[in-house]
Amino acid sequence: MSDVDPSLRPLDDLIQASCDGLLDDASLRELERRLSADAEARRSFAEAHLVHSEIRFVVRSRHASEALRTQLRDVATDGPTIASPARRWSLRRFAPTETVGKLAAAVVLFALGWGFLAMGRPRPATAPATSEPSNVAWLVNAQDCQWAADESEMPGRDMRAGKLLKLRVGLAEIEFDQGARVLLQGPAIVELLTGNSARLVSGKMTAQVPPRAKGFMVLSPTGKVVDLGTEFGLTVDDRGNTTVKVFKGEVQASPLATPDKRSPALTLLKDQVALIAPRSVEIEDPTVQGEDASRFVRAIDPPRVIVPRSLELDFSAPRPGTLSDAAGMGIGLTHRLPGTGSSLPGLDPNLRLDPAARALRLTTTRSDINKQTNLARGEYLGFRLADLGFTGAEDFEISATIPEIPGLEQVGQFGLYAGRKSDSNIRGGLISQNERDQYRLFLVNNDGGIDADIHEIGVMNTGEDLKLTLRRRRGRYSLIVENQTRQSSSTLSIAHRPFLDGAADLYVGVFGANTQSDVSKTLTIRNVSVTVLSSRLASLPTSLDGFRLASSQDFP
Repeated sequence: MSDVDPSLRPLDDLIQASCDGLLDDASLRELERRLSADAEARRSFAEAHLVHSEIRFVVRSRHASEALRTQLRDVATDGPTIASPARRWSLRRFAPTETVGKLAAAVVLFALGWGFLAMGRPRPATAPATSEPSNVAWLVNAQDCQWAADESEMPGRDMRAGKLLKLRVGLAEIEFDQGARVLLQGPAIVELLTGNSARLVSGKMTAQVPPRAKGFMVLSPTGKVVDLGTEFGLTVDDRGNTTVKVFKGEVQASPLATPDKRSPALTLLKDQVALIAPRSVEIEDPTVQGEDASRFVRAIDPPRVIVPRSLELDFSAPRPGTLSDAAGMGIGLTHRLPGTGSSLPGLDPNLRLDPAARALRLTTTRSDINKQTNLARGEYLGFRLADLGFTGAEDFEISATIPEIPGLEQVGQFGLYAGRKSDSNIRGGLISQNERDQYRLFLVNNDGGIDADIHEIGVMNTGEDLKLTLRRRRGRYSLIVENQTRQSSSTLSIAHRPFLDGAADLYVGVFGANTQSDVSKTLTIRNVSVTVLSSRLASLPTSLDGFRLASSQDFP
């Protein structure tokens, strides 16, 4: 273990320690972080482990060859028998000398050949390069795992026969020495038996068995399953009842053997399900299996990564093809909230682009989303989210800076909105109070044209500089108001109503309205930005043989 802060260690140092099996937990996390962030680092990691594996196997094959040559030379010279602490053996019985020579050549070629074949199939990247030959399996992939508190029941360098693994939550993929791969679904307990067998004590697992591992066996409290070249799932419930389901190929399922009777085996084919009892195996109807019993995870999907798609508008120049101000300059905003602004002219007298000040001046009109009053002249300007790839499922946010906020008459309001149309939206911002030149923050649902669930907090004064952000995360809406004058911020949330859930035709934007007064005021709007948080499956490098790289999936 190194006393150096892992974040200060060179990448090559961390990779070499990984090859040597000398990484502590902190260094392992640091290596995963760097691999996740840098494709070149991932290539270096894979190349280093491949070279290390090749060297290891070549050295082992050479050692085996030299040892055999020494033994054969001793035999040929009638020397003493080679002895090891665990076992004594002799090749004298292979005389005459010609036979010994042929055997030596055959065994040496076999040792060398096996070494070079092994070079073509290195151990999984997560397997410690210096692990003992007695290790029978390796953890090769994991997702959202929580293991038992006892370290002896977690995956580690000791993955020998008899090792008990207790997975509380998550998915963990284990590769056995002969090539079978088992995917555990937490909670589950499994015991490693050999390089080609295990015991499922409780929980759920699936197994993928390549041809070289045919005969892979899983024991359970009531019986056993022997693979015949296949993919299958196995569950053991709290009472020890065992159910097996075949996805591909076939397996043999048999109950526990009794002292006076050999346990009968039943061959199961693709899509067949069987219940293994202590004294029998009975085929079940897969259509009557409980939902939980039939829900097997057969592969760990790569983690999803967030891909922000953003649009930023600073009003520094006209934008042709967008909504026009009174002078005919494109202001950059592209759409009105459906149901608003229908009677406003193409050259909108309430809008003035000011490129020199990098600002849009918006003069409020007498209109009100609540009760749908005079919305044909309402100023609700923004963007269509579908133009940023929005399909209805993604999260998103819109923000705008409004400096030196003016004093609207009572109930006058300005801020941000998100919605399908004028009578189906969520809006938030500032609403004026009885006291002159004072506002409260608000966030409100409007489903059917009537405001509901309004949340109001705090007091703001005219003349202050604000940045507003309307945000949707996991389907829930909130409003963040940053007072840049006071260097403070407030966040409002609102009761969730499903009327916008899954809607693909959403619009977002800014608005200003003197709802119950004919006195209009002008808002200055700067720096409008919209972000849609699309997601996709991460592409994990195949050279890492399934090693899961940690990746942040939460956009701040």
